[in-house]
Amino acid sequence: MHEQAADAVLREAAEWFATLQDDRADEGQRQRWRHWLAADPRHQEAWARVEALGRQFDQLSPRLDRRATRSAFGQLDRSRRRHMKLMGVAAGTGVLAWAGLRDQGWQRWTADHATAVGERREARLPDGSRLWLNTDSAVRLSFDGQQRQLQLLRGELRIDTAADPQQPARPFVVAMDAGWLRPVGTRFAARREGNACQVAVFEGAVRVQPRTQAQGLLLPAGEQLRFDARGTGTPEAAPSHGDAWTRGMLVADGMRLADLAAELARHRHGHLACAPEVAELRVVGAYPLDQPEQIWQALEHSLPVRVFRPLLWFVRIEAA
Repeated sequence: MHEQAADAVLREAAEWFATLQDDRADEGQRQRWRHWLAADPRHQEAWARVEALGRQFDQLSPRLDRRATRSAFGQLDRSRRRHMKLMGVAAGTGVLAWAGLRDQGWQRWTADHATAVGERREARLPDGSRLWLNTDSAVRLSFDGQQRQLQLLRGELRIDTAADPQQPARPFVVAMDAGWLRPVGTRFAARREGNACQVAVFEGAVRVQPRTQAQGLLLPAGEQLRFDARGTGTPEAAPSHGDAWTRGMLVADGMRLADLAAELARHRHGHLACAPEVAELRVVGAYPLDQPEQIWQALEHSLPVRVFRPLLWFVRIEAA
């Protein structure tokens, strides 16, 4: 299914989901929903995806009342329900989603510090350094007599390194699949992005060493770059507000609206999308990560957009 068409159908499915969830939904509305559902296999695929999202959100928020939808959906014959569940798997909401949740659970279980989606946390490390974890992040510590190592398992961190109280001083190392970061009297942030890592230095310097290279690159304060196991990208200016998330804020200075939406999606459960026709709009502002309604209102006030949000866990930013 074409991406734009799929997005539009998913929006319709979410609207039907919200309609049927309402206690005032009548038999006429349920009948129209059945006709919509039977009209196109893409409708069934979108419905399966929305229902899967709803189940996931139910586990996080038991107060969400979906009895009306369950009642309506239960009137489908068994074979169609099985078919829709299989389509949900194909859409990435079944086996693949479970695999992702399983991996996240394993990483958190083996981590020394971790955060859930939408959570941020600060901790003091054994040597006195300060650690911040962004949403959905996990780290494992290995402090011994030889080194101070922190392994970034997933997500994003910021570190303010402290002088080692032990003499001789042990090197401080942040390890990940892409390689190693060796800070020198530093305040810096690192974010895993698949097999790569984005690192930004705010004070001091960080030696970036890709896993397959013997020599690294010394990244000074005010710069950032992306690297993977094969090498480093070109350093560029790091935004001074790149660690605003440690203060619960997301700062946009000419950011694409689609990129803003993708960043906000990291901090919440459910579906958050930006319609293609408004994706290139530029955003300027500071947005409180824990106040989504305030963010939606600010976007509607400053841009020619409407934030369609029929459900707590389904948000689509579209043209007004």
